[in-house]
Amino acid sequence: MKVKSDYIIYCDESCPLEYEPITLLGAIGCAYEKKDKIVNDLRELKNEYFINSKYETKWIKVSKAKIDYYKKLIDYFYNNEDIRLRILVAKNKEKLNNDKYNKGNYQEWYYKMYYYLLDRFVDANSEYYMLYDEKDKYTTYRMNCVKDIIKRRKSYDNSFDLKIKQINSKESELMQLLDVIMGAVGYKTRGYLKIDDNKGEAKKEIVKYIEEKFLMDISMKTSPYESKFNIFIWTPREER
Repeated sequence: MKVKSDYIIYCDESCPLEYEPITLLGAIGCAYEKKDKIVNDLRELKNEYFINSKYETKWIKVSKAKIDYYKKLIDYFYNNEDIRLRILVAKNKEKLNNDKYNKGNYQEWYYKMYYYLLDRFVDANSEYYMLYDEKDKYTTYRMNCVKDIIKRRKSYDNSFDLKIKQINSKESELMQLLDVIMGAVGYKTRGYLKIDDNKGEAKKEIVKYIEEKFLMDISMKTSPYESKFNIFIWTPREER
């Protein structure tokens, strides 16, 4: 990676389409100088449990057979002070009034959500390199719009800079860690913990493990000043 900044951020999303009632956006990051050490640690952890470090860590792959690995992954995040994470959970999207608040355009709402996700995650006096997952042919355009909005609102004295790049999540251990935490938050938020389904026992165990580890309910918002593991719940305005 040739571009060097103060911090590196990886962003991902879950269920971003307009018709989906709940959308999650996530950001995970660390100081740029810490990135290589963290990536190597996560690859070594994979080597302990799998044939090699190319195993792709994903929430969808959580199973009883791999439960120890995923718990160790949560432990690593918990114990590493250099990694911080923020998740935005947009709920009740069926009540969205894009005509009134978003210029009649769902994409306008999408940009606003990314701004809310990153506003408390970036500092106006630092430089950031943001990497996002490949989704479709429109992803780069959308993320360039997000970048322009954030730079415009953060550049009080022109010291703030944000560079972006599209990557494949298979190539990023930190983005894979984000996928697992976001998956757990989405699982609890959507009420799957209450479903009596043996197939989901491993996922339920990971959700409970995270909550016990961090002493929090991951379906609820955290303090806006929580820096390690921050959750922001967004809901549409109530129309009168």
